[in-house]
Amino acid sequence: MYIGVKKVERRDGQERREEKRFFDMDEKLALIALQRLNGLGRATKKQLVEEFDTLGPLFAGKARALFGKDITGKLRAFNGWEDIDRDLMRLERMGVHVLTIKDEDYPLQLRTIPDAPVVLYKKGMLRCGPDTIAVVGSRRASFESRNIAEKIAQTLSSLGITVISGLARGIDTAAHKGALKEKGKSVGVLGCGIDITYPAENRWLFDKMAEEGTILTEYSPGERPLRHHFPERNRIIAGLSRGVLVVEASQRSGSLITARLALEYGREVMAIPGSIFDKGYKGANSLIKQGARLIDGIEDIIAACFPKIEIKRNKQVDLNDDESYIYSIIGFEKVHVDEVIDKSRMDTRRVMAILTSLEIKEAIRAIPGGFFLRK
Repeated sequence: MYIGVKKVERRDGQERREEKRFFDMDEKLALIALQRLNGLGRATKKQLVEEFDTLGPLFAGKARALFGKDITGKLRAFNGWEDIDRDLMRLERMGVHVLTIKDEDYPLQLRTIPDAPVVLYKKGMLRCGPDTIAVVGSRRASFESRNIAEKIAQTLSSLGITVISGLARGIDTAAHKGALKEKGKSVGVLGCGIDITYPAENRWLFDKMAEEGTILTEYSPGERPLRHHFPERNRIIAGLSRGVLVVEASQRSGSLITARLALEYGREVMAIPGSIFDKGYKGANSLIKQGARLIDGIEDIIAACFPKIEIKRNKQVDLNDDESYIYSIIGFEKVHVDEVIDKSRMDTRRVMAILTSLEIKEAIRAIPGGFFLRK
């Protein structure tokens, strides 16, 4: 049972409401109610959960001595129980699991942050283990950066690492695509209800993630993707991850919020550098200036976040036409990047992206001074 409201008809035909309070409510219902309660911060909600073994007394006003009249008044005034019942029936039909912070399979790393959500809505069977990394960046990322994000995610997934991102356009989509090419070890975190596809063109990716990876959100069914939801969503991405990699970001990119939160939570912050002449890379370059780890190969990520994981080197590497062409220019003796650009007659940014891709595939390696050679 739970705290409910009984409607009673008066003799004059008007309806009056008689409040019926029950204190032996289902714990999951109580946690969902706490999550939906307005006027309390996330850190306060988590504190309430940590202070009480069961939440029924909170809604009965028993927390007044610890948290004061204001908080207990808000708890007692909650009247969304019927909405919760309706949503739970709908979520069950959708195959969505309600995961609470008290459940054993709630992500351990996420539980450690001070403002962890007390409830997550989950679609998909993948459990979020300790070997996780977030790959984030611009929604308007260049082709080169999307390619880099996809290749990095693919390689990390092949090593058993779960790739976390936000299912948005650009870098997020590329990261999920790359991870799903391997073992499907990818988790997408939404800034809306789990019944809403945003952006709409990613319907195919949502379906694939639900089947092969996992989709998570703290937002109730039907909640729209409002602007302020995405910075809130970013704390979950950071909290789930052992490290956050920013691939391309301007100074105003939301991925910088994810990086800042990761730093606050004690996670590794990493960034891939870009052209100093392109505003789209200003944010990522700024992170590096502020102390983020500069990433110029997959080995850097492994060394920073997963030192116990050994990279297995494959002798044969699949290269596309552009990669094969640049690879043919680079020999077993070092060659300077300027020479590679001159010989290729390609755009500088394109060459730099291909060189990065070849490094990720472990076909070449960089040497200080701007030189490259084959491995």
